[in-house]
This record gives sequence, C-alpha cells and structure tokens, in this order.
Amino acid sequence: MAIFHLDFKIVKRSEGRSSVAKAAYHARTRITDERTGDTYDYSRRTDLYGHFILAPVNAPAHIVESSSALWNEVERVERQSNGQTARYFDVAIPAELNNDDKKKLVLEYCQKNFVDKGMIADIAFHDLDSDNPHAHVMLTLKTLGPEGFGKKERSWNDRKMSVLWRESWSAMANRYLESAGSSERIDHRSLQTQHEEALEKAAVALDNEEKALWLAKAAETNRPAMKRIHSAKWRSKAAQEQRAAEQAVRDAAKQEAVEVYKTFSELDLEIVVDVRSFTITHLAEPEEIVLPETRSGSSTHETQRPVLVAPVPHTRLRGVKSYRDKSKVSKVITGKNPSVSISDSGINTILKTPSSQNPNRASRSAPERVKRKQATPRQDNIFKRFTTLVIDFFKQKFVWAKVNKAKFDIINEEHDKRIAENYVFDEVLGHPVPRAEYEKRAKFNSDAYKPTPDEIRRFPSRPKTGLPERDHNMDLTPTPLPEHVRRSHYPNFRPPGK
Repeated sequence: MAIFHLDFKIVKRSEGRSSVAKAAYHARTRITDERTGDTYDYSRRTDLYGHFILAPVNAPAHIVESSSALWNEVERVERQSNGQTARYFDVAIPAELNNDDKKKLVLEYCQKNFVDKGMIADIAFHDLDSDNPHAHVMLTLKTLGPEGFGKKERSWNDRKMSVLWRESWSAMANRYLESAGSSERIDHRSLQTQHEEALEKAAVALDNEEKALWLAKAAETNRPAMKRIHSAKWRSKAAQEQRAAEQAVRDAAKQEAVEVYKTFSELDLEIVVDVRSFTITHLAEPEEIVLPETRSGSSTHETQRPVLVAPVPHTRLRGVKSYRDKSKVSKVITGKNPSVSISDSGINTILKTPSSQNPNRASRSAPERVKRKQATPRQDNIFKRFTTLVIDFFKQKFVWAKVNKAKFDIINEEHDKRIAENYVFDEVLGHPVPRAEYEKRAKFNSDAYKPTPDEIRRFPSRPKTGLPERDHNMDLTPTPLPEHVRRSHYPNFRPPGK
C-alpha cells in the first residue's frame, strides 16, 4: 500500500554535521572532506539503485561533475563555523509503480519544485525492489551563477514552502498511480484532518454511494499514525514488534472501512444514519393526507380542504437526526412520493390523491384555485371623493391645528417660565443674560464693592506717571522777526506795471 513520507531537514555545522558525509552516505561512495580532511566511505553498501545530479542551466560544469566536487565546493564557500550547508529530505516512493516510473516521478518532482527555482539536487535511489522504496535528495541553499555560488536565498526557508512541496509530491504521486492503474492514493495531510473532512463530506452527501465512500474513508483514518523507526534500530526486536502492532491496527482499520462501505452502500434510503456515532434507525410510518376531488359548478368554484387520515398506531424508535440537517428528520423513497418532514411534531406526512382523479396529473398537484371576478371601479362616485376631501381639509385646518396649537402653547409657556427663572434682561447689552452672570456684574460695579487681595494681584492698577510741571507765566506770544528776515523769506508781490 502506498504511504506518504516526506520530511525536510537542514545540515548544520552547529550540530557537528557535514554535507560531504551526508552525500557520501546517500551515494554509497567514498568522499574526502577537503575542509576537515576526514574521509567517509560507504561503498560497501549494495542497496543503491541510481544516482543523479540535477542542476540549473547556468551552473558551472566543474561543480556538478560529481557529489565530491559539489559538496566540497559548498563546504568551501560557507565561511561561518556554525553555518548551514544543505537541505535534505527522504521520500517514500509508491511500491505500486515499476522502477522506471519511480525514478521518473522523483526526477520530475525535483526538477519542477527545486531545480527550476535555482537549486542543485543530488538524488540517490535506495531499495527500489523491496517493500520500502525511497529516495534521498540533497539541495543547495545558495543562489547559483556562472561564477559559482552567491548569497543564500532566505525565501526557500519559509515554512509555507515545505507545505507546498509536500502537497506537490502527493499530487504528482497520485497522478502516476492513476496512470499505472492503481486505486491507491496518498495524502500529505494528517490522519486527524482527513478523518474530520471525511465526516463532513459524509454529512452532506446526496446519495448512498457517496456517503458510503466518505464513511469508509473516515473509518480508515480513525487510527493513530505509524511512528517512523530509524534504520539503525530497524533490526531490533522492539522495533519489529512495534511495527507489527501498528500494521495490525492499520489492517484492522482497512477491514473496517471495507465493512462500512458494504453496509452503508446497501442501506435503504428510508433509514437515517448518524455519521458521528454510526447508529442506524428506521423512520416511523408517515401520516397520509388525502386530497379529495375538486368539484366545479356552473357559476361558482368550490374547493374542499384536505382531510387528515390518522395512521396505524405504531411505536416510534428513538429519534436520530438526519445526516443532511441536524435539526430535521429527512426521508426520500426512490420511485415513490417524497415525504414532508416536520421536525417540531416528529410526525411525517405524505401527500396523496384518490384513485378516481386523473392519473396523468402529478400526485402532489394542488387543487384548482377559485377564479375570482375582478371588480371594475365605479366612475360615478365623484360626490363621495369630494366629501372625503372636504372632511380631510377640515380635520387638517381646525381639528389637528387646534391640537398642535395647544401642544405648542404648553411648550412656549414652559420655555418662557425657564427664561424668567434663569435669565435677566441687561439694559446695557440689550439682551437677556444668565442671572448668575448679571448678579456678579452688578456686585462688581457697585460702589460699595471692595476687591479681594487675589483680584488686586490678578488685576493690578495702572502705574501713575508724573507729568512735568508747566510754567504758566511763560509768554507764548511769538517774537516778531526782523525786517530784513521778513523781506528775504516773504516775496513782495506788486501789481503789474508798477
């Protein structure tokens, strides 16, 4: 059975790890770390089924010629002692595919999601012929140009990218499984999320087939997830017992899903199912409503109201809510008249017509309605309309005006009273002022008012400046000017000819 496993991790120097050692383990080869001088040899392993390096078109040839050249260059350009050198992940390949399709699936996935974005992917395939086929992929973290590696691309570290990468793998793997003719599918979401979605889909399903499929999915995903066992502990007895117990729970869930599908796909639609508790119950017998024939006369049309026919006494089982609407009890019978649900009273009803009625007409058709004769308006009611207008005029002119006047008089009296109590007419200003302000001004302007020390400090008097004393004995009569001065300043005008 195809399973989903895709886990992204980072090679960190702070944890004492080296991308050269990781690459040597994946490629099952011997590589020497030029930075530290350590040699890693995994060439004795025999489970390698293929090794590929996918790089962008602008990558230098000397970097991608081998895993040794690639990851030694990565270690060389990383200057920080606690830096990050690579991203890697292990992916479980569906066992239902052949070996060629397994390789094509992984290579296409890496090319589309990583290499096209500027990363170099180092891919190694392991155990393709076993029941655990998988691939190891290492990815570079820095941008790449014709001269080599540049700066790190921080956007690749976003957590949203890992979600998109996981979703992309499940979509591509399912497409390959469909092309291979397999009914198996994988899902990148957790089992709990899949279980909740299956219950929601089953609650709104429109037919038994769809409802049975979603209920089977809910039964299959109603189990704990299988824990991953490290390859170093895989051969231990405890690990084998743990995996056997988890596999037994998984097989039991699959068998339960098959039984649930068989049970619910063969159920009659008259049975109501509670998808939360998986309980089944039958609906009570419906109550029938018979619509009698409609008789029509020559002059008038009469319709008779439906007659309620009591059903046969029965014992109603415990009410179970419908899987469509939790507040109602629904019922649909294939090939028969649909039932009408009444959730308040708990009694179902069916509309029926007598056998003597025309069989071509639908059983749910309502009786013929009585056609009423439309009354034409009279044209000789001019006096009536004139009387109505006169009455409205008198009401508006006298009755309502009197009521409104009385109301306004009350308001005006209250307003005048409030003005008389709180305001005083100021003769100086010429308009009413508040009584408190008027009294304050009158007190301040009175002759007997003595200012307080605070007012004296706030409003000091204007300083008196002494005027120079004048000598009133001074003769202010101007001194007459001498004769020669007066003649020089004032021209002597003479008449012409003299």
